[in-house]
Amino acid sequence: MTHRLAHLSDLHFGEADPARVAEMAADVRAACPDAVVISGDLTRRAQPQEFEAAFTFLAGLDAPLLVVPGNHDIPHSALWERFMAPKRRWRAARLTAPAERLDLDHARLIGLDTVSRAQWHVDWSAGAVPQHRLERLEAALTVGRGKPTLVVCHHPLVHGAWAQRRRTPRGAEATIRVLRRENVAGLLCGHLHRAEVTPLGPEPGAPCQVMAPSAFSPRGVSAVNGWNLIEWEEGRLRVTTREVTNRGWRERVVEAA
Repeated sequence: MTHRLAHLSDLHFGEADPARVAEMAADVRAACPDAVVISGDLTRRAQPQEFEAAFTFLAGLDAPLLVVPGNHDIPHSALWERFMAPKRRWRAARLTAPAERLDLDHARLIGLDTVSRAQWHVDWSAGAVPQHRLERLEAALTVGRGKPTLVVCHHPLVHGAWAQRRRTPRGAEATIRVLRRENVAGLLCGHLHRAEVTPLGPEPGAPCQVMAPSAFSPRGVSAVNGWNLIEWEEGRLRVTTREVTNRGWRERVVEAA
């Protein structure tokens, strides 16, 4: 059975062009996905009006949703709230819990929260998978073991050569070991505003990391907006990246696994 997933990331409401938002929503709906996956950064500065705009956009996609937070979805300069109640605005916006699951026919999606309130280095945006989150992921993977699974988080666990100066999340290597051991089909993520597919191990059938471009942000290495259409069948992923340009839509296809 083939599942069609719309994978969007880094929406960054607060700097999104309304015309681009409408164009993207129409393109996603036209694909008739079985589910929509959002891998974080719904907002620019975690402001209530940005979350409300994100909620309106997601509700209009008319599909089951799995949404995880990104580093922009917790307060930036309101430090008391960032440390003591980082997900308060997220929950107030009627969004899902920071990490949950979505069951499809014969498959499942599991969310992993990689957002970190602080780091021991200057890049607080880098993310982390602390031990308690990793244990929660392991427990979720154990339930229904054998069912084809994709994990969704905001931060990529490995970076391509073009992003080697960017830090990967704390705990990334341990998380990769869990994904490989549990035969997860793939990891869907974003954060770097670029579409890319990368294997998470050298062995045949190793999970693939699938990054989505930013849906709406004008910032990033390519400043090209788009989303991934993922066709998932019997452990194989076919990723079609749909990018919108001034001349219309263009596609790039990768057989990920």
